[in-house]
This record gives sequence, structure tokens and C-alpha cells, in this order.
Amino acid sequence: MKHIVFQMAVVASFLITGPAVASSDHGHGKHANHGATDTHQEMRTAEGVGTVQSIAEDGSSVVLAHEPIAELRWPAMTMEMALADPALAELVKTDDYVGFVLRQTGETDYEIISIQATQSQ
Repeated sequence: MKHIVFQMAVVASFLITGPAVASSDHGHGKHANHGATDTHQEMRTAEGVGTVQSIAEDGSSVVLAHEPIAELRWPAMTMEMALADPALAELVKTDDYVGFVLRQTGETDYEIISIQATQSQ
């Protein structure tokens, strides 16, 4: 009888704590997504400006020295960014100061969906 009561207590504890453990962020808090949205929500976009450092020959990406992007909590940095469409590479050239729009494609991945040379820095 004691064994059955013990088993019922163990099962009950899993029923009570199981959902809480399953939804836990495992101690990582908001930092776990590094500023990204919940993957169950619609992918977000963000705007930025920067200077084109180089363009991939196949038009798949550009290297940008971009200014801080507050929406994503990104500091100013130089990084390679994928282009959603290789035709976007034809709109800019190396050393152009550009405005661009990023679209989130994964938990921490983004691609440029719009890019255009601008006049001012």
C-alpha cells in the first residue's frame, strides 16, 4: 500500500512540475535569444545603414560596415550579410553608403531584403 501511495505522489509531482519545467528557459532568461523574437511569432524586420565593403561575385551576400542597429541590440560592426535575392547586389557597389532592411530567417539569422545607396553618412 505504501508503495502505491509513493508512486501516486511521484506521478502527481510530475503532473504539477512538468509543464513548468517544459516551459523553462533553463536559466538563460531573455539573453538566450540574443535579442531575437520568439520563434513561434512572426519573423521581424529591422532597418540599418552602413558602407558596402564588398559584394560576393554570385550576388549571394555583401560585407557591410554597419552602424548600430538598436532594434536588434547590435553594436556597429563589419559583417557578411546574406541577400534574399541576388538581384539586390546589382543595386549597390563597393564603398556605397546604404540603407537596408533585414528580415529574420532563424532564431539569430537575418538576410537583407532591401538595400539602396543613400547620399549622406
